[in-house]
Amino acid sequence: MKDNIDFALFLDQYSFKDDWRIEHKESGMNNTTRMVTAGTERFVLRIYNNHKDIDIVALEHELLAWLNTKALPFQVPLPIRNKLGSTVTRAGDETIASLFRFIEGDRTDAEENHHVFLLGRAAGELTVALKDAQPSKPPIYSPYYLLEETYAAMDEESFISLSDRSDELIARRNRMIALMSERQKLKPLSERVAKLPKQWIHGDLVFNNTVVRNERISGVLDFEFCTVDVRAMELAVTAVDMIRPGREDILDRIKRLFAGYSEIIELSARELELLPAIMKLRLLDVALHFAIRFKDGLDADDVLCGIIDQSAYGCEWVELNCNELLHQLQP
Repeated sequence: MKDNIDFALFLDQYSFKDDWRIEHKESGMNNTTRMVTAGTERFVLRIYNNHKDIDIVALEHELLAWLNTKALPFQVPLPIRNKLGSTVTRAGDETIASLFRFIEGDRTDAEENHHVFLLGRAAGELTVALKDAQPSKPPIYSPYYLLEETYAAMDEESFISLSDRSDELIARRNRMIALMSERQKLKPLSERVAKLPKQWIHGDLVFNNTVVRNERISGVLDFEFCTVDVRAMELAVTAVDMIRPGREDILDRIKRLFAGYSEIIELSARELELLPAIMKLRLLDVALHFAIRFKDGLDADDVLCGIIDQSAYGCEWVELNCNELLHQLQP
């Protein structure tokens, strides 16, 4: 889909003051994103590749409209209405897309220590803002602690059997088995996680979904996976994004992230104690999500291989550094 899109099918449904043109910027792994310029105005077009469910996007847009009324220290996407007055646009094949005002800034740099701190602070600020969110519709995506219900169809046998699909996946069979072992260990912990304080969260607050300008976070992007979950999951998702193979400063970076977060909000002792388990839930959710995408033919095997490598490494790192991690995160 990404290589043969007729963007006019979507963009001609909007009223621009000038002729529009497309600029190819980076896309995420779940959607196709393009910069749109019309005269002096800039927009972002997002085409949803994961689904064709207008209700998912409508809920996201309701939350964004609500957040745009709040005095946040950063911007969030503002959906643009098409000629029919809707913020969701359909093509003939039922593919859906949305158009947003462009938010000035560059992607937050994972190598910049100050950006790590800023990202933690933004996670705290967003947590505070979303605490009072009350959209008219219930969440569509399940919380991470309901991992077993969410991925019942992708059980242990189904997941590991994907290793038979290619030589590259066969080479990762042991890592896939290790991930399923972590899944088993998390089942009783998930019940404890489920008792923690809950609220609406962004659900995917990582470096690629934030932009920085003049040394501050200028925008938080991509609210597609917003849901109600334990509030500590917002921080856990961001912390997991710090865990990369070959780095020796992961603990220091997570501590810096947490310092930014703690300037805005303090987690309870119970939340801190379960944070390693919450981080593992995120890692497993990502692995299972991309396993389903691979099974459905949405991704090539190299994408799933990369996800398996990262998820397995992340779970192993959390396990090995659990005690030190908890010590680092103590106020």
